[in-house]
Amino acid sequence: MNTTNVSIGKTTDSFEDLQILSQKEAEKIAETLQIAEGEKITFGFWTLDFPELICEAVFSKSEEGYIEFQLDFEQTTL
Repeated sequence: MNTTNVSIGKTTDSFEDLQILSQKEAEKIAETLQIAEGEKITFGFWTLDFPELICEAVFSKSEEGYIEFQLDFEQTTL
């Protein structure tokens, strides 16, 4: 499984704001991502100012050919 890092938001942002930013960024990534069926790619979403993990996003391709993702906020270091 490949892992890529994305930097968004700041540690001073509320966790709710960071969740919203993560959702929006994941939606943008899903629109441009090219992956094979059965492949999974993980993105770590980190804050810009001081690197704290916000969440992990796992992208995969559905049987219908759509890119799907799940955000895992249990991995946060905030």
